[in-house]
Parts: sequence; C-alpha cells; structure tokens
Amino acid sequence: MDSLKLMVYGFLRGVRDSFAGFVLIFRYDADAPKKPRASPVQETNLAKRRAAQQAEKKQKQASQKDETKVTHRILQCCVLNGAVFGLSLVIFNYILLPGLKQVLGLFLDEGAGAVWQYVRPTLTAVFNMLWVLPLFVLSRIINTIWFQDIADSAYRQRQGRPQLISSISKLVADVLISIFIQLLFLIQANLVMLLPLVGIGVILSGVHMCMLNALYAFEYRWFNMGWELYKRLSFIEENWPYFMGFGLPLAIITMYPSSVYTSGCLFALLFPVFIISANEADPVLNPNGYQMQLFSVVVGVSNRIIQTLVTRRPPQTPGKTPQPSPYHSAATRPARH
Repeated sequence: MDSLKLMVYGFLRGVRDSFAGFVLIFRYDADAPKKPRASPVQETNLAKRRAAQQAEKKQKQASQKDETKVTHRILQCCVLNGAVFGLSLVIFNYILLPGLKQVLGLFLDEGAGAVWQYVRPTLTAVFNMLWVLPLFVLSRIINTIWFQDIADSAYRQRQGRPQLISSISKLVADVLISIFIQLLFLIQANLVMLLPLVGIGVILSGVHMCMLNALYAFEYRWFNMGWELYKRLSFIEENWPYFMGFGLPLAIITMYPSSVYTSGCLFALLFPVFIISANEADPVLNPNGYQMQLFSVVVGVSNRIIQTLVTRRPPQTPGKTPQPSPYHSAATRPARH
C-alpha cells in the first residue's frame, strides 16, 4: 500500500512539475547573474593590470554570438507557431471558409450546398499544399534549432556548463539512434491504438505518448549532463510514474485535435515551457523498482536493423580487421541497475 501511495505521489508530482515552467519562464533572464560594477575606490593598479586581460577577453567574445535569452526565444516560438502558423489556420477555417460559404449562398441560393461540397475540399487541399505544409516543415526545422537554444541557455543559467558526451563518434551515434528510436516508438504508439479492445488501445497509446513527451522534454537536460541514450531510456522506464505524469498534460493537449497540423502547432507552442519545467524538475524515484519496459521493443528492433546494416558492408581487404560500429554500443541497453 505504501508503494502504491508513493507511485501515485510520483505521478501527481510529475503533473505538477510539468506546469512549473509557466511560472519559472519569466525568472530565467531576471535571475541571470550580473557583473558587479567597480567603484572608484577599487580602481587600483591591480584593476589596471586586469584591464588588458579583460580587453583581450572581450575581443574574443566579440566574435561569438551573444548567449540566447530564454524568454526571447520563447517569444519567437510564440510568434512563429501562434501568430503566424496557428492564426493562419484559424482565419482560414473559421473566417475565410464560412465567409465564402455565405457568399455562395447569396448568389446560388438552392445550388449553393452542392457547389460547396466541391469548393471546400478543393480550397482546403490548395491551402494545405501551398501554405500549411511548407510552413509546417519550415517551422519544424526552425523550432528544432530554437528548442535547442532554449534548453542550452536554461541549462547554463541554472546548472552550469554542459557536459556533453566526450567522443564525437558516440555523440553522433547517440543523436541519430535517439531520433530513430523515438520515431519507432511513435509508430508503436499508433499501432497499439489499433488493438481491437474498446478503450484499451486508446489508453495504451496515451501511456506511450506521455512517456514520449516526457522523454522529449528531459532529453535536452540529460544530454547536457552527458547521459548516453541507454541511461536516459533506463532512467525514464524505472521511474515511469513520475514521467507519465509529467508527459500527461502535453499528451492530452496534442492528442485532442484531429488535424496533425493543429496538433503540431500546439506542441511547438507549448513545448518550450515543458523544456523549462524539465530543466528545473527533481524527478521522484519509483520505490518498488518495477521497470515499465515500453522502449524495449523499439530498442531491440533498432539494434537488429543496425546489426543488419553493419553485416552488409563490403568485404574487407586482406590484412585489415573490421572495426566495431559505434552505433552498437550506443543503442544496446544495459542490465537493470
């Protein structure tokens, strides 16, 4: 019973922590440490000697970009995803289309309904092809860059300098396999929704999306901490009650719209806040040690695909031994802690 209470507590803490970013978002830049101003009394010979060092340091910093501000990037995300992308969908679906329908009704009277059955899908297809789809793809690329800027700036302000994976080959393999596993897990979430059991498929798919959204948000922080992929997946599976609660609000918001464009717009608009929440969160550990191995299937599939691709390499020349693939070590799951 105590274990069950702690699991429920971890789930509720996850839900609460997911909303913390809406409060903390405005404190980041305000709480950023400011350099103290030197008083006239402190203008000593020592300060003068340091002036030369500071001038050289400023010269190096001048060639680098200024550190991205958290609130500035989030405002840019709001403008792109809300004011540009989201507002265009609202105007087209709730202002332009109803207005055109009324105009057709004035001119065609009884035949307006039959004509509208052909006009509406045609206009919708043209709008989606010429505006929504290109803007959706462009916004996803820009959002990926901005999300990384937000996560890095937030981590530097609160946690310090990021500790990335030391090996370049491991880092590249980690990123590529992480994206591949997330794609497979998203496919798995859609497949379980097709189970012929009333309500069960939707619930299982919702659980998958909760875990995936939590992984999305925390992965920036864990990556800056130097955690490799197997450690990130193992930690989120072992402490699933907290992460399921953390990913629940975003999963509900993005699963409700029927349009993939509307769902993607809402995700891109709100996700920066959840990055802030994850950066500040203190996950509640699961007391019973039961590990929900939702990622085991996709990890096994990815390992099998990678091993198949590696074994299909061209034959080695005599005298050369094949080198082990860096992808294998990054994708292989370790034993439970």
